[in-house]
Amino acid sequence: MAKIQLLAVISIDGCPMKLHPRKRLLQTEDYGMDEIRANALYKLTSDYSVSVLQEWREEGGSICHLLEVTAGNTEYANGLLRMNVIDEIILYVVPTIDGNGAHFFKSALPMNDWRLMENKTYRDGVIRLTYHKEPRA
Repeated sequence: MAKIQLLAVISIDGCPMKLHPRKRLLQTEDYGMDEIRANALYKLTSDYSVSVLQEWREEGGSICHLLEVTAGNTEYANGLLRMNVIDEIILYVVPTIDGNGAHFFKSALPMNDWRLMENKTYRDGVIRLTYHKEPRA
């Protein structure tokens, strides 16, 4: 079955942001994001409908589709979460409070259980968390 990944860089208060070099942050390639992007055959945008993504998942193979969350596509990303299309969530939590009010996780998301598969802490305090969706009983 094909996998649909969601990659999000968020502040401690849950606002989408970019991992851009600051004096205290590493360069973006130091976080393994280039490898995550390279492993994805398709980079998803809001042009892809849920039905198309569901078909791709069922057609299978080891194909990986990646949606990178930005402040501009949080509604689309949340829609995919609501429709249970996302198989894996990769969160980078940056040690800052952004406070811009554009929070990534919105209300009305369905209850799902996720298993922490990997966590990595970088020397600048950024944490990468990788979750896989638990199968429904």
